[in-house]
Amino acid sequence: MSKPDIEKLEAGVSTLLEAYRQLKDENQKLTRQVESLARDGESLSKEQEFAKEKLERLAELEAVSKNSEKDKKQVREKVVHLLEKFEKFDLT
Repeated sequence: MSKPDIEKLEAGVSTLLEAYRQLKDENQKLTRQVESLARDGESLSKEQEFAKEKLERLAELEAVSKNSEKDKKQVREKVVHLLEKFEKFDLT
């Protein structure tokens, strides 16, 4: 092989090695990004589950509150009815 051919081959190998290094660095960077995104996704999933549980609890509390309001209304109506009955009694 002639000297110019060897020099061309060396230059080609150097170019390929540099391209390999760049691709390897980019691959490592992308791998870190994928891992970071996966962690972010897990974190968001946990936050979503937490929010879902809180919404379910809020719905339960709203239902209890609504039932409590119904109970208060019924008690008020009974008290009013009893007071009306007491007013009709002649205690003399």
